[in-house]
Amino acid sequence: MAAFLTLYHQIETKLFKIKQIVEEKTEENKTLKKNLTTALDKIEYLENENRLLCDKNKILTITKTALYKEDKKQTEKKIEKLVRDIDHCMELLNSMQWKTDL
Repeated sequence: MAAFLTLYHQIETKLFKIKQIVEEKTEENKTLKKNLTTALDKIEYLENENRLLCDKNKILTITKTALYKEDKKQTEKKIEKLVRDIDHCMELLNSMQWKTDL
């Protein structure tokens, strides 16, 4: 009977240790998942920021190229013309929208 009790206590002790390890690993897993989520959010933010900076770089490169290739006044005239064309297109779209609403 003593051997049985000794064996029982050893098993009980080992189960208690296993339970502690499982709880520790569960907490560690929660922490790691939280860190992963934070890291993925940061990666997404940085990718968006990178995309925006690449777009800005393209615009600056185009502008710089345009300023070197042509006179500054000509570039300003082209920009003004583009703005007028955009305004005209917006007016046309607005008038079409108004007609479709009727």
